Amino acid sequence: MLQKARAALPFSKIRERAFEGAFLSVALIAMAGWIYFITLLLVRLVLWFLS
Repeated sequence: MLQKARAALPFSKIRERAFEGAFLSVALIAMAGWIYFITLLLVRLVLWFLS
């Protein structure tokens, strides 16, 4: 029984890291989307002022 618990330990660590990696990638994609959106608005604002 102890051997099964030891064998399951690396899989739980891998599962934890995979969950953290997925969360981090979603957060980075969301931040990149917001940066793109804000940059687009600023460019449109500058072009509106210059026209």
